[in-house]
Amino acid sequence: MKGYHNRVAWIDLSRREVKIKPLDEKDAVDFVGGASLGAAYLARLTDGKTAPLGPENPLMYMTGPFTASGVPASSRHDVISLSPLTGIFGESNCGGSFGWQLKSCGYDCLVITGRSEKPVVLVIDVDRITFRDSEDLWGTDVWTADERLKAEIDPEGVTSLIGPAGERLVKVASISHDGRHTRSAGRCGMGAVMGSKNLKGLMVLSRAKVKAEVADAEGLKNSITEALKLIKERLGPFSQMGTPGGVINYDKMGNLPFDNWRTAQCTPIAEKTTGTTMKETIWASRSGCKLCAIHCGRLVQNTEGPFALDGVQEGPEYETLAAFGSLCMNDSLPAIAKANEYCNRLGLDTISTGSIIAFAMECREKGLLSDEDLEGVDLAFGKPEGMVEMVKRIAYRQGKLATLLGEGSREAARVIGRGAEEYAIHVKGLEFPMHDPRFSWGHAISYSTGNRGACHLSSLAHPFELGVPLPELGYEKPYPGRQRDGKAQWTIHLQHVMTILDSLSICKFTMLSNALSVSHFREWLGQITGRDRSLEEFMALGERAFTLKRMINNRRGITRKDDILPPRFRTLKKRGGTIDLDVPALFPMLSDYYELRGWTEEGRPKPETIRRLGLEAFEVPRS
Repeated sequence: MKGYHNRVAWIDLSRREVKIKPLDEKDAVDFVGGASLGAAYLARLTDGKTAPLGPENPLMYMTGPFTASGVPASSRHDVISLSPLTGIFGESNCGGSFGWQLKSCGYDCLVITGRSEKPVVLVIDVDRITFRDSEDLWGTDVWTADERLKAEIDPEGVTSLIGPAGERLVKVASISHDGRHTRSAGRCGMGAVMGSKNLKGLMVLSRAKVKAEVADAEGLKNSITEALKLIKERLGPFSQMGTPGGVINYDKMGNLPFDNWRTAQCTPIAEKTTGTTMKETIWASRSGCKLCAIHCGRLVQNTEGPFALDGVQEGPEYETLAAFGSLCMNDSLPAIAKANEYCNRLGLDTISTGSIIAFAMECREKGLLSDEDLEGVDLAFGKPEGMVEMVKRIAYRQGKLATLLGEGSREAARVIGRGAEEYAIHVKGLEFPMHDPRFSWGHAISYSTGNRGACHLSSLAHPFELGVPLPELGYEKPYPGRQRDGKAQWTIHLQHVMTILDSLSICKFTMLSNALSVSHFREWLGQITGRDRSLEEFMALGERAFTLKRMINNRRGITRKDDILPPRFRTLKKRGGTIDLDVPALFPMLSDYYELRGWTEEGRPKPETIRRLGLEAFEVPRS
């Protein structure tokens, strides 16, 4: 098969056994790769009773046909498993260089099962995968483990590691890649799954450069050359500042969260934590994922004050700036950078961690957490010292409150009780990203129906509401952000496109500013695999995988009752300053959505929908 190595490594940690098996051609045709192919494997390997932290739950690293192919911004991979945070389908997409190097070692994906008796690191080379006993690394932070492995094995090797949070099974634990140049598989608690397997991490060696054969190498090369011109022209301004530039703009629009989502606008905080201020203060230089033309990352440094950083390192993205900034009413950029450092080194998801801390701040404000509960931490809005301290405590499960917060906001609210559920901002157990569904009704739908829970990347709705049309799909203009009519169908189209991008794999930022389009992705998939697909067939790839993920969740108890926004977004209008936003018309839009998807009113794909998408083999009869 063109575009693939036709090699899947099945790794049993319990037996320390590796088997290399071919990639099923039908799977490659139906699911392509990445998170979509991972969903197919997960559906076969788990059921409604599989424990997310049990040895039978697989942890999978998935690449796609675009990975390491020369396609721009395609150094990405997906980590797939059942989520210990939500209990349902979990996926986390990551950039950097790990995915590129894994594919260059000749593997399409890794399927890891079982549990090692002792801590271990998998060392991946083109001709073998070996097990390095790693009791000496257990307890170390990610950067330390990365440096030791490079010094011992391969100075140019690429790592994927957990820190103390993953080892301690903190349910918002992430997996950190690329050492100090950290790229995280942050969402859904994938680090805890790795920790439950006694797997400290993986290292892919650098010497191997095995390239998958493509069907039309010359045509692909020429098409990429033209596309790079568009990327450099249209994404040039974005690449200069990256996502941090969104902070001040989103404050003006009403998209930026404040005060655990209660306050509509606070421009002074936004001004102190936006990308321009970062560039004037702690910015060191730009950075980017391997062979990426966008180069939207940034390195930061700070040698002074209580939040001094440990050397030059990857700085916070928009989501992190908002989670540890405006959401917690914190205007200290050095404190945000320090919280980001702790998350990268100790292995925590910045989005969930910032959200959980904001939740705890409101619980303290409302008298649900006493001074005794806080164990000496001043966890008040606008107090960065307490916020940064709590990040570290959550990672180490230090103290009763930090241990509880590490279980996620849904569980913490259940335990605290007395109305704390109102302050826990999540869908299906996954904390909100930093985009307001009152600003974007596309996000209102996609947060509610997202297969991993509240996820802005399920549809990436807001850029397409603000300025990006989709003419190939019949949308000649950006779709209005707060309009019920047609919003369900439009969101479905976006969910399918984003699902496909996660199977190819390619960065979604390539679609910003009308740089790349669906036509580019269709063309490249055909040139790589030799299989041309109509627009209808291409979009069916997204629908098939999205529906399969829903079927996995249905068997784990997810129905319409779970497709809901937190109370705050159903009742609290966003008003203040220059902002005046109503709550989204979620329930009527959800009815539109179910009908268009061919789901029952319970939120289950109908039998005819399952047959149309060729998913009968994955159907589980209801008892």
